[in-house]
Amino acid sequence: MRKLYRTTGIFGVAVLALTACGPDEEETTAGDDSPDDSAQEDVDPDGAEEQGDTPGEIADEDGEEPDPDEAQGNGGEAPELSEIGDEVWEASLAEDSVTVTAEVPAALFGMEELPTDELEDGTEDSGAEDDELEAESEGETVEIIISGDMQGNGSTWQMADIIDYRLFDEGSTIYQSVDSFIEEYTSLQPDAQAGVDPEALRQELEAQGAEWIDVSSTLSGQIETPEQFIENFRDDMLQEAGISSLGEAPLTGESEDRDGEDVWVYREENGEEYLEFVFLADESAPVLHEIDMNVEGMVMNITFSDWSEAEPEEEPTEALSEEELNAIGESAM
Repeated sequence: MRKLYRTTGIFGVAVLALTACGPDEEETTAGDDSPDDSAQEDVDPDGAEEQGDTPGEIADEDGEEPDPDEAQGNGGEAPELSEIGDEVWEASLAEDSVTVTAEVPAALFGMEELPTDELEDGTEDSGAEDDELEAESEGETVEIIISGDMQGNGSTWQMADIIDYRLFDEGSTIYQSVDSFIEEYTSLQPDAQAGVDPEALRQELEAQGAEWIDVSSTLSGQIETPEQFIENFRDDMLQEAGISSLGEAPLTGESEDRDGEDVWVYREENGEEYLEFVFLADESAPVLHEIDMNVEGMVMNITFSDWSEAEPEEEPTEALSEEELNAIGESAM
């Protein structure tokens, strides 16, 4: 579980992949006919008879109302990305707190393999089951939530129902909940017969009245504060994309209303693949709102909310030291 506490540059790969792809050949050649052809009246362009609709007819088909989530917002015309490419990061990092919710592939955290039970007859797996389990695990995602004070003075780092950390002293002091520790210990235990029995350890910890464990010495520098997450995301993405600023990415922006928020949306598509950056439509502080992608089968979504409103957590008044934890573990052997 401790392989990837920092985000990867996968979004940078997506920026590079999608923006490097030009339009499909059919799209680039469809308008290569003589300009006079497009000016002719009552003459369909090539393929129009097969389509059966003009662009105007398609837009008005069935008299459907536009999707409210995609309706143009009141944030004014979206500026060129080159105008705000650096300002977005600066404005976001200047906030006091935030809640970051990321849906990322479980494979990035070594969780791509689903647990398997040994066959009752003791024979080797035929291989068909492995293929089936692998297919089931494709598309598995895990939710990461990083919330609270930007600098790590009362922020949290949580992953699904397994990991639960609290960070203080600008991220240098790290506590892990006892429940989280037991869940992680159980998931990492390679052999059920090796080490301390998880339930026996839980009972010993509960008998001590422990709720938190100070894991600072073990995990120092490995758990991101909200500020570090944003900085690492930016740096990794730009490095992988081979650009020095997000403003260099050739993405076109539009003003939209999403869930009652006026936003600027910068999106690139290539078939079913897409990459999208969404910022709050605020010229003075265009902070991050959402980053979404589906490229080469890699689906990721990151949302940013509660800017300067995410409440910091209180520091535990009592917590076991790692020395005390080791002593309890030895007694439970």
